[in-house]
Formats: sequence, structure tokens, C-alpha cells
Amino acid sequence: MKFNLYSAWMDPLFYLAAGLFAAALFFLVYSISKYLEIANSSHFEEESEEDADLQDELPLAGASAAGPAVVEPASAAAAAPEAASAPVQAIAEPVVEAAPVRAEPAQEAAHEVSKAEEFVKGLYQSMSSLDGRMKGIETALAKAKVNREFTVTFLEDMLNDFDALSKEKIKARIDYLLSDLKK
Repeated sequence: MKFNLYSAWMDPLFYLAAGLFAAALFFLVYSISKYLEIANSSHFEEESEEDADLQDELPLAGASAAGPAVVEPASAAAAAPEAASAPVQAIAEPVVEAAPVRAEPAQEAAHEVSKAEEFVKGLYQSMSSLDGRMKGIETALAKAKVNREFTVTFLEDMLNDFDALSKEKIKARIDYLLSDLKK
């Protein structure tokens, strides 16, 4: 069977297959985007439910949700003399309303740590551990430098006194030097 590319372009089944492929690809991208929206928005919906719970617990939220109070005519007549003296009392004593209780941002932030914050904390921990290791290396090098200087001066002194030293003293000094280098 001889396949000609030109004949594929002329075949309506090719266009049908290409259309189905394009529709399937579009549906796949659309589905993935909707899934990501749902996955990302579920986090925010939980917060809004928590905020609603906090609003229910607030003392002022219950009063505003109850709606306006219905005033009976008999009680309105009795309240009229009290209402006349109320402005005088309001001037004399300022009324302090309780502020709505809000959860502290630090507590909310403590519960939810973003990936970026975790990454930065990981970097700081790595840097601090690296800093500790570098200090250990620096102290080891400083100690090795002291040992190296001691070794050089010790060997120079041995060379200067080589003619005056006996074989046992040279051996004792070399043993002492080796034991010091092994430390």
C-alpha cells in the first residue's frame, strides 16, 4: 500500500480525527485548570468558614444579626423621660464599646506556613549548620597551624643541636614529635 501525504490532507476522516484530538486536548487543559482552581480555592474556603465561626462567637455580631428591635408603644412612652436625660449622661460619660475580638495574625500565621516560608527556613537552617561546620573547620585549621609551627621549630632546634645530641635523645624527641602530631 502506497501512502501519500497529500491524500491524507484530502481525506475528511483526517480532519475529523484532528478535530477530535483538538477537542480532547482542549478538554484536558480545561479540566486541569478547573482542578487546580478547586484545589487552590478549597484552602481559602476553609478560612472563610473559620471566619464565620469567629463572627458567631463575637458579642457584637449576634446583636447586629438579630435585626432592629421592635419597640412597643407602652414602653416607648416610659422610655421618653429616660431618653431626654440620655444626652446629658452621654456628654458626661463617654461610652466605650468593646472592640470585636479578632484572632491575632501571628497565631493565624503560625497555623499556616507557606511553601516559600518553609523554603526560607530551610535555607536559614542550612546556613546555620554550614556556619557551625565552618567554625569547626577553622578551629581545626588554626590548631593544625599551631602544630605545624611547633613541628617546624622543634625540627629546626633538633637540627641545630644535632651534633650535641645523642642517639637516644634524638629518638626521644622524634617519638615526642610523632605523639604530638597524632593528637
